[in-house]
Amino acid sequence: MVDLWLLGQATTSGLLLGCIYAVVALGLSLIWGVMEIVNFAHGDFLMLSMYLSYFLFTYLGLDPLIGAILGFLMGLALGFIVEKGLIEKVLGSPPIVTILVTFSILLIIRYGAMAAWGPGVKTLHPWYFMAILNLWGVRISMAYLIGALISLAATIALHIFLKKTYTGIALRATSQNRLAAELLGIDAKKMYTLSFCIGVALVGLAGGVLSTFYYVVPEVGGRFCLLSFVIVVLGGFGSLLGTFLGGLIIGVAEEISAIFIPPVMKDVVAFIIFLLILMLKPSGLFGR
Repeated sequence: MVDLWLLGQATTSGLLLGCIYAVVALGLSLIWGVMEIVNFAHGDFLMLSMYLSYFLFTYLGLDPLIGAILGFLMGLALGFIVEKGLIEKVLGSPPIVTILVTFSILLIIRYGAMAAWGPGVKTLHPWYFMAILNLWGVRISMAYLIGALISLAATIALHIFLKKTYTGIALRATSQNRLAAELLGIDAKKMYTLSFCIGVALVGLAGGVLSTFYYVVPEVGGRFCLLSFVIVVLGGFGSLLGTFLGGLIIGVAEEISAIFIPPVMKDVVAFIIFLLILMLKPSGLFGR
């Protein structure tokens, strides 16, 4: 029989971790929802942000969460450069072209990081890395809690931006019907650039947050890119609410599964859920 305290502990940790996973996947979902392209370099932009936090912490003594803020800004800049310099040139081409372009970006970033930092694992240990908050008998990792609060704030800010601002509404209109949006005077190309910038910025923010408790290695982006695909498919391509809930579901599923199977195998659970969703509801929970 499973200990109820252990189950509650895993569920709480899973919800906190799921908030962070959701922000990683929200960027991918936003880019797909507006531009209808799959960014295979998504996880490697996250990896760059993790290395930025590592550099700031190791060499300058700055908190990794400062790296999260700078990672967000770096994501905006990189997103603009990549979208304007590469992605914009191939929009409208067969899907295989955008796949090859984003996969090429992935390889450049990954092998560039390997050349700069080496293949070894890097870790950060800020003061809250081992800190535990005891809340009504449930032990909560401070790193998880801080990361979840930052991720939740970013999610709420994105929701307000998309629902309450003219630019956000224009972005949503473009995702729903580009031609109709252009007839209303919305510059679809600018919306494409904006969505790509925000998508990369969100994953840059998440990278800084993850660096506070997750190892940093050049291949780490691959894991989070695949996880993002699972979450987006689970929630439904283009559905930000579905993506957020998908992140929570995967986070909880991973933590609870770690009670029954070796933690190194918990990624298998995410892919089992992925296959079940494809079989039972291919459009996802809130797919269009």
